[in-house]
Amino acid sequence: MKLLNINKNFLKRSLLKIILLFGWVILVLYPNPGNLFTSVYRLQNPPVMPMQVSDLTIQLQLEGAPPAEIEQLVYRKLPYRYDWEVYNMPWYFPTLEETLQNGAGDCKARFLLFASILEELDIPYYKNISLTHVWVDYEGKPASILENQEEALFITDQNGQARFSMPRPDLERASQNFYNGFWEVMPTDKKVLLLSGFPLIFGIFPLSQTLLQKPRLPALPERNRRNKL
Repeated sequence: MKLLNINKNFLKRSLLKIILLFGWVILVLYPNPGNLFTSVYRLQNPPVMPMQVSDLTIQLQLEGAPPAEIEQLVYRKLPYRYDWEVYNMPWYFPTLEETLQNGAGDCKARFLLFASILEELDIPYYKNISLTHVWVDYEGKPASILENQEEALFITDQNGQARFSMPRPDLERASQNFYNGFWEVMPTDKKVLLLSGFPLIFGIFPLSQTLLQKPRLPALPERNRRNKL
């Protein structure tokens, strides 16, 4: 019975530690957690806005241009920058307005601009999502190391019809991409704050257990015990 109580207490403390650690990580990475939930929603429902790029397509004379040429233009217009560098968050799905305002971004920003231009020009395309990448696929697009059917996890057409695909990714490259985009470019102050939470949370439990432990009264001498009896 005593062993059962010890196991229950251990499980409770372990669960509480996990919850606190998870909360600490989210709080440090996303001071406004709403940005994370918004990004997940936009990944499923990208805010593609063809009307916002109508002037751009006219200005750049994109009418009749092949998708491959438009894609290269998007890459030149939006130099690649990680979300940490642009939005001070590890992962964020921006709006098209934010993308154009910042003039830089990662694959999600490039996807938004490219897809918006293709919709404005009535060129069909697919939204492909892998473990670490989002990209536009179109008829005749050549496969690359990052952008190919073996990497794709979800494939969605322009009408929103999605299908699941069993990916066969290069896990070593995917983990390296995650490390580069998450940890390597993370601001130093964020790294320090994030790591400081681990010893803080794990140190709270032994300290609190010591403070809450009932003090033991010193044993009475043999003579005093007899008098009390």
